[in-house]
Amino acid sequence: MFFSVIAPKSNQLRSAAYDLAQTPYAVHQWLWNFFPSATNQDRDFIFRRHERDQDVRFYVVSHRLPVAFNDAWIVQSRHYEPQLEAGQMFSFELRANPVVTKKSEAGKSRRHDVVMNAKKQLLAEQGLSTQSKWADWKDKDMRPLLYEIVQERCTKWLSDVAVRNGFRIEMTQGETSCHQLQINGYAQSNVGKRGQNVFLSTVDFAGDLVVTDPVAFKEALFNGIGHARAFGCGLLLVRRLE
Repeated sequence: MFFSVIAPKSNQLRSAAYDLAQTPYAVHQWLWNFFPSATNQDRDFIFRRHERDQDVRFYVVSHRLPVAFNDAWIVQSRHYEPQLEAGQMFSFELRANPVVTKKSEAGKSRRHDVVMNAKKQLLAEQGLSTQSKWADWKDKDMRPLLYEIVQERCTKWLSDVAVRNGFRIEMTQGETSCHQLQINGYAQSNVGKRGQNVFLSTVDFAGDLVVTDPVAFKEALFNGIGHARAFGCGLLLVRRLE
């Protein structure tokens, strides 16, 4: 496996700007250029787009070594084979697509944004229909804040996902240690192609974790967690805590 950083060259920012201005779907297609392959090749990489001030880069974990395909971008790669043991602690960052899968009356399974699903449940508890809007809540003073819903439902989502992927989230706070989960950047974006309206919800997590199952955790590091990995979700960025 390889861990790579793909970033624009400082003297080619104008050329790179066109690539960065694409829709999420187009960016997903564009990244394939770093992995020349046959047309029927399954996607064998996960990525995270990172932006801070004017610094834009892509973190990529892949089975194959990515190769720069034009002069605007530089690729820095290293072999990625973490040595893991149960009980190890890491700080982590994760951009994820928190969803819950529910069956419709017709028996078909559909994924629902956990925050939107919670809002519908809360509206139903107020005697409102599933077609009602958040603004229809009668007593506005008693209506939960969106921030509170995001924190509660996304914390539960990540805790549940962690169990299946060989780790647990540290959320202790005391005199000698402080491990707090940060949840930010809840947003929806249109990832549809050719003008289609297909919306994707993302949330940014940061905090500390403990490895509980090294084999499952390595699988999560290599292949990502959750859904929408083709759109930059699911890549766990970790750093060992001393």
